Amino acid sequence: MRRVFYGWGIVFAGCVSMAISSGLFFNGFGFFFEPIRNHFAWNRTVLSGAYSISRIESALVGPLIGYLIQRFGAKGVVFFSFLIFGIGFVLIGKSVSVFTFYLAFIITATGAEPPAFIAVMASLNNWFQVNRAKAIGIAMLGLGLGGIIFPPILAYGLNNFTWREVSIASGIFIIIVGSAISVLVRLNPEPYGYLPDGRTLESARKVSKKNLPTRVTEEDRKEDLSDYGFSLTDALKTQAFWFISIGHAQALLVVSVTGLYQVPYLEDSLGFSRDSAAKIVMLLTAVNMFGQLSGGALADRFSKNIIASGTILGHCIGLWILAVAYNYPLIILYAVIQGFSWGVRSPVITSMRGDYFGRKSFPLIMGTSQGIAMIGMVVGPVLVGYIADHYSYSIGFRIISLMTMPGVILFLCIKQPRKNR
Repeated sequence: MRRVFYGWGIVFAGCVSMAISSGLFFNGFGFFFEPIRNHFAWNRTVLSGAYSISRIESALVGPLIGYLIQRFGAKGVVFFSFLIFGIGFVLIGKSVSVFTFYLAFIITATGAEPPAFIAVMASLNNWFQVNRAKAIGIAMLGLGLGGIIFPPILAYGLNNFTWREVSIASGIFIIIVGSAISVLVRLNPEPYGYLPDGRTLESARKVSKKNLPTRVTEEDRKEDLSDYGFSLTDALKTQAFWFISIGHAQALLVVSVTGLYQVPYLEDSLGFSRDSAAKIVMLLTAVNMFGQLSGGALADRFSKNIIASGTILGHCIGLWILAVAYNYPLIILYAVIQGFSWGVRSPVITSMRGDYFGRKSFPLIMGTSQGIAMIGMVVGPVLVGYIADHYSYSIGFRIISLMTMPGVILFLCIKQPRKNR
């Protein structure tokens, strides 16, 4: 009887970890935005400043996280990232000033994305080759699941409890579930007797598309497949690395702005109730889930850079629609376009890095590239927060949409780098 290939267990762990990060931080923290702002009487620029400072920190630690994963493995990095993530949420619930809030938010953001995301993506890149885009797409379904599961829970909690109580409860939940999930993560298949996709060395050479969890012999292990690919130094010399990183940064301009401001915009500018705003977030993330699956399938059939370029265009169009929306149907159209573009883009860009640069130094390359991409998450929230305080959210959204447009051209111009193995 064939055993299920262990790589799919890592896919499951990745799906759950992304659901927690997406549902409680990237899509979920917008529900805390107005309660915290009203409690302390802060303006939007103050709150968005915390978000941007946390992104600067994430950009700086990206390469370090890549090194730690490559040096010590992925399991420990995932465990400590969730521990930090949960402690940060508890500290947010206890913050009493701008300084303590900023400190707590930076701690939360440090654990919310880079460590666990990079560790899981590095592991999936190593455990899958033929099915890489598919595995990444399934794992990234967690981004959508989190957006469906947690917004109504947060809306209910904030309607019936204080934001401090909800924040502390969220932190405890993150620590418990994240710690349990981390034990499933493994960086490389070879130490456990597997090759990517669960194949033997002979079947790997035939590029079979079946997942056969056959154990690898000692002789097979002598050929170290993890040494294939680019070093970080080699990758930095390629045009593809910089085009992917900068293009990704432009996509994150939109993602950071909508993640932080779509709920306040719907409530303050368009007069939506908190429950109605939660439904829009749920719709967007439901479409995001469909996009995750579609992205994996499309990436196996069509050129990844063309697909990525199309998703950047979708980000621009979706945000522009949100900026000019005056009725419910337009908001739904925004949610569909933005959700699908985000869903397709994530597995496509991540698998592009694996296809282009291989396994040799993937955690370092991924961490460095993510660090550069975080520039988009630094600039977007502060810019829109400032414009919203002095003008309106709508004007800020239009400016970000235009700033994102060059990413369409960057991805169209990417060419796969060549390196002898």
